[in-house]
Amino acid sequence: MLGQWEYFHKRQPRVSVCPPMFCRRQRICVIRPTEKRAFHMHNRRVHAFIGEVMGWKSTLTELPVWVLGKFNPPRHDPHRDTPREILVLRPNDFGELLTTTPIFEALKTRFPTTRIIAGIGSWGRPILENNPYVDEIVELDAPWNNKIVQDRSPRQVARFLMKSPQVAALRQRGGFDVGIDVLGSYMGTLLMMRLGVRYRIGVRGYRGGHSGCQEYIDFARRQSGRAALGQAELLGITDLPEARPQLFLTSDEQARTTKFWNAAPGKRTVRVLVGIGAGVPGKIWNPRQMGAALARIAAAMPCDIVIVGSDADKGRAAEAIAAAGSKTPLRSLAGAVSMRTVFALAESADVVLTNSSMLMHAAAAFRRPIVAVIGGSITRPAVHDAIWGYPELYRSVAPESYVDGQTEKNWPSVERVVQAVIEASNMQTHSTLRQTA
Repeated sequence: MLGQWEYFHKRQPRVSVCPPMFCRRQRICVIRPTEKRAFHMHNRRVHAFIGEVMGWKSTLTELPVWVLGKFNPPRHDPHRDTPREILVLRPNDFGELLTTTPIFEALKTRFPTTRIIAGIGSWGRPILENNPYVDEIVELDAPWNNKIVQDRSPRQVARFLMKSPQVAALRQRGGFDVGIDVLGSYMGTLLMMRLGVRYRIGVRGYRGGHSGCQEYIDFARRQSGRAALGQAELLGITDLPEARPQLFLTSDEQARTTKFWNAAPGKRTVRVLVGIGAGVPGKIWNPRQMGAALARIAAAMPCDIVIVGSDADKGRAAEAIAAAGSKTPLRSLAGAVSMRTVFALAESADVVLTNSSMLMHAAAAFRRPIVAVIGGSITRPAVHDAIWGYPELYRSVAPESYVDGQTEKNWPSVERVVQAVIEASNMQTHSTLRQTA
């Protein structure tokens, strides 16, 4: 019966679902635009599913979004008319923006005359520099779902939506034909309404907002980049790029990295790039353990090791260098080079050893062998890899067992990390030999 009424179809203009708080006797209201009356279908299983996804708090939050959505109906149909511009919202953390980058190629390939606009936090601009599929970058330092803006309270969210100069400047442009909230949140949907987006695409089941959208995908534990491409598919895009981050370096950026690497005379030197930090402290492997691993790696093969990170990682880098000892060919550029230089270093590295961080995704963009050290606050490595990992040249090293409530002990051994780096290096060597043969 539900299939007959297309309840699970995601185009809101064709199907309107009555919110649970308006339903009596656990019934779902399905309305077709061509019909003059509502058809009520009793289905406890579906209603229970909605309750599990939303919860009563989420339902209360979703209610005003649903109401405002009724006052902001769709005013453009991208399935009929080519949009003049598409606004892609991703004002989140570095890694999340990196995994989203394939959507820009998908959109530009399908709509070559459409202006593709990236609405991102100012901190993410280096990621999209030189991207041929992005026509414009607009800065939206939104106070939600990022670790850059410190005050992410509901009051600050309301202040941003109503009083931010960034929002005010975009409102003066007269709206956007299509908007995509990649994250999927009620804040993102409200922002799209505030900016005059005429056709909104979001996510159902993550942080809300789908009831104010015309189309949406369902939240699921799938690779992050593939989820963003799922939103592109809603616009009829079938020719999709690989779900892998995209970074575009200039020739000058590539050339400048050579001065940061040292090579042993007469020997093949393995370039090992190390990410010492992470956006969340609970994802950072003990720097002393990292230093011990780097010393063993250097003892096992001729290598040149460079540590990268932010200003906040300088202390961790110094601690790792001290633990590695003076005989280890190791130095730190943490806080000393730009993000674009870090990207270029990732491209030129033979192996990237990192915590679960932005560097992991930057290395994936250039198909560098990645060894990700997983532990601490990450207690389900399989779920982590399903969402943030990659199908090739990527391996994670996680604890063999976990101790409840003691995240500082939930890390892999130094020996296992060292072995993974050596194996990744050998894999890269064999791949290089095959390409030059």
